[in-house]
Amino acid sequence: MSKKKNTLKDLDDFLKQQAATLVSPAKLSEQIETPPPPAAEAAPVVSPQVTTPPVVEPAPAVVEEVTTAKILEAIKTLAQKEGTTVQYKLYDVILQAAETKVISSAEDKMLINTVLFLKSGDNWKDVIRDYWRNR
Repeated sequence: MSKKKNTLKDLDDFLKQQAATLVSPAKLSEQIETPPPPAAEAAPVVSPQVTTPPVVEPAPAVVEEVTTAKILEAIKTLAQKEGTTVQYKLYDVILQAAETKVISSAEDKMLINTVLFLKSGDNWKDVIRDYWRNR
């Protein structure tokens, strides 16, 4: 009797092997940043002689830096709101991110195929075939 192959397990083992040969993972303790201590609030200084009103300029737009820690925190928040459906939204985000590259590498194509495999279930071959035909 032949043994049934578990393609998802084989794929997972392959991806782990490839990841281990490319980069050794950093320790989580090195990635955690400690927040700076809160600064003491200073009382505003008011001058008794104000002759002209101050010129009010619009505040410059603050562009917040995107970090992996902020992305992970947003994913955790989304997972708490969405529950089990969050994984499908993450698959869509990964697909959109991989599609934005003009020149895609073999790793990008493997990532896209993996996401399509995870999203589609039993008809994954047809979904992957249709995806690459339409691109």
